[in-house]
Amino acid sequence: MKLKIASNDNQSMAQDGDAILRSLQNKSLPVVDLMVRESLQNSLDATRPGSKTTRVDFQCGEFESRELVPFFEEIEEELLRNFSGQQRFLAVSDKNTTGLTGNYRSNKTKDLENSNFQKLVFGIGKNQDKAGAGGSWGLGKTSYFRIGIGIVIYYTRITTDTGFEERLIASLIESPRNKKRLLKKSERGIGWWGEYDLKGEKIYPVTDPKVINDLLRIFKIKRYAETDTGTTIIIPYLNNLVDNNCLETENIDPWKGNLEAEIRMSIQRWYSPRLENITYHNITRNSLLVCSVNKLGINPLINMEPIFKILQNLYSSALQGQETDDNITVKAIKLPRKAMANREEPVGFIAFCEVSREDLKMTPPNNKPSGLTYIGVSDKEKVSKNISKVIAYARKPGMIVEYDVDGDWTPNGLIQQDDHLLIGFFVPNSRGKLNDKFENLGYPNLESYVRATENADHAKWVDEDGISIIQRIKSYTAKAIQESYQSDIDVEQGRATSALSRKFGQLLMPPDKFGKSSTIKSDKKKKKTVSNSRNRVSDIVVLGSSPKSKNEVEVQFRTHIKKESTSEVYFQILTQDQRIDRDSWEKSMGNHIEFPFEISDVNVKTIDDEIIIKSLEQYDGEEVKFKLDNDKKDSFEIISKVPAEILIEGSIDLIIHSDQYQPNLAIRSKAH
Repeated sequence: MKLKIASNDNQSMAQDGDAILRSLQNKSLPVVDLMVRESLQNSLDATRPGSKTTRVDFQCGEFESRELVPFFEEIEEELLRNFSGQQRFLAVSDKNTTGLTGNYRSNKTKDLENSNFQKLVFGIGKNQDKAGAGGSWGLGKTSYFRIGIGIVIYYTRITTDTGFEERLIASLIESPRNKKRLLKKSERGIGWWGEYDLKGEKIYPVTDPKVINDLLRIFKIKRYAETDTGTTIIIPYLNNLVDNNCLETENIDPWKGNLEAEIRMSIQRWYSPRLENITYHNITRNSLLVCSVNKLGINPLINMEPIFKILQNLYSSALQGQETDDNITVKAIKLPRKAMANREEPVGFIAFCEVSREDLKMTPPNNKPSGLTYIGVSDKEKVSKNISKVIAYARKPGMIVEYDVDGDWTPNGLIQQDDHLLIGFFVPNSRGKLNDKFENLGYPNLESYVRATENADHAKWVDEDGISIIQRIKSYTAKAIQESYQSDIDVEQGRATSALSRKFGQLLMPPDKFGKSSTIKSDKKKKKTVSNSRNRVSDIVVLGSSPKSKNEVEVQFRTHIKKESTSEVYFQILTQDQRIDRDSWEKSMGNHIEFPFEISDVNVKTIDDEIIIKSLEQYDGEEVKFKLDNDKKDSFEIISKVPAEILIEGSIDLIIHSDQYQPNLAIRSKAH
C-alpha cells in the first residue's frame, strides 16, 4: 500500500501524534479497558436498524511479521529491524452493523462530516451526532494506537447503491519525539497507507478484494461474505503492552498478564447490562450485545462472573422499575424542584441489594477473587474487608459509565451487614422530558443531558452549564437507600422483640411433659422413609463422535430403556456450574438467539436382534416408536411398549449453530 504522511502546516492548528495520544489520558482506566469500551460502543452505534443482535468478536493471535511489512511502504526496514518473526495482534470484528459508511472522495465539508469512514480514519475529536450514541469518534480511538506500536488497520464492508463495497486502509499515530519512531520522515508522527487518487494527492482506501484478502489472510481473518456488513479493526505488534502499563503483573487482578482473559473481564466489567440481556432488548428495543473472545462467548447463563450476573439483574430491575429477584430493592428517584417537566416523574430508578462472599463464590471450592477486584478496585484494604458500597450507573447504550465506590451515591457509614457488599445500579429515565429551562439550553430529555455530561472517555457524569441535576441525583439516591435501610431496621427490631418475647416466654411456661397427656408418645425413633424423587428409569452414554461437515457432527450413543416407558433424549449446554436445556435458554434469551444445538436426523438399532432403523421419521414399529420433536429440534422420544428392558444403540446427526458451547446428551423418562 502507498503511504501518505500528514502535512505539517504551521497555520492549520493541526495536532501532532504526541498530542493526540495524550488527548485521552485516563489515569483510572487501563488501556485495555478504554479499547474495549470504545470498540463495543462504536459497534453498537453502528448497528443496522432492525437487527436483533450486535455481534462483536475479539481475536488475540500471532502473525509472521515478514508477511505483513511489504504492505507498509517506507517503514519495512524499521519494522523488520525491531519486530521480526512471530508477533502478536488483536482484532476486533463486528457483524450486523452498517460498516464504515460514507463518502470519502467528496471535497464538500458536509459530505465528509457525515462520513463515518472519514471521521474514524481521518477525524480527531469529531462528535457522534446519532441519538443515543456514545461520545466522539476521535478521542476514544486513540486507545487503538496506544495498545500497540501505533499502527491500526481498518477493514470494512458496506452496502452501496450498486451492491457491496469493501474498504481497507491503515493508519499510524506515534510521537514524533520518540527516538524509536517508525515514520522518521514525518514531523507530526501521522501517516496513512492505502491507494492514491488519480491526481496523486488524496489517499483512499484499498477496494480490490484480492489485495484485501492477501492482507487479511496473514492474520487468518476472513473477508465479510454474502450479505454481511461490518468493520474489523486490526492492531498488529502488541509488544509494548507491558511498557504501556496495560498488563501490570504486580496488580492483584489474577487475569493481568493474559490479554485474552483481561479482555473477557473488561467486556463484562463495562457491558454486563447489555450482554445477551433480553430484558434490555424488550424495553429499549435496542439490539442484544453478543461477544466472544477467541471464539469463546460470554453468556449470563453459562460463564458470566457472579458479580456481573448480579449487576445485570440490578440493571434489569432498575430499567423496568421493579425487582427481578426477592433480594433486590428498587426505588424511584424523584427531584422535587426544577428537573423533570412533570415533577412527579422520576429521574430514574436505583436497584440495590447486599451480597455475601458466598454469593460472589469467594469461598471454597470456587475461591473467586473479590467482587471489588472484578470491577477494578485496587485498594487492598477495601478488597480484604469486603464491606464497601458500590453504585454503577449507565444510560441507554448499556455501558457502565463508572463504579462509584463508597462515594456520593450512597449514605455515609456502614449500613449493610459485616463482610457484605452493597451493590446498586442507577438507570436514568432517558426519555423523560426535562424542565423547559433545560430544554432551552439544548437538553430536551434526560438522556441528552447525561450524555453531554460524560467526558470523551465516558468515564463519569459531571454537571455542566451550572445545572445540578447529577449532583442532586446522587444525593437523593443516597437518601433513598438510607431510608430503605432505616425502614428495614425498624422491621428487624420488631422481629427481634417478638423473638425475645417468645424466648423468655418459654421460661414462664411449664416444662415439657408437665402434667398428664391425653396421648401416649413413643420414645422409639420413627423410621425415616426415603423417596426417590428423580424416578430415573433410563440412562444414556456417548460412545464417540466424528465430524460430518463444518458445523455438523455425528454422535454415537447407547441408551438403556426401561420397560413400558416414554423417554426423551435431548441436548443441553454443559457449563461449569450447571446444565442448561432449551427451556432455560429460551426463558433467558427469548427467540432472539437460537439454541446452539439442533438434531437433523437419528439412526438407531436394537442390540438384541440387530434391527437397523434407518431414520426416526421412517420407523413405525409396533413395540418401539421414535418421534423427532419438530418444534424444539433438539430432542426425540423413544416410546417403548415392550414389557422388558431394551438396549438401543444409534447415532445422532447434530447441527452446531455456535462453537462457543459444549453439548451434553441427556435422557429423562416416565413410566406408562
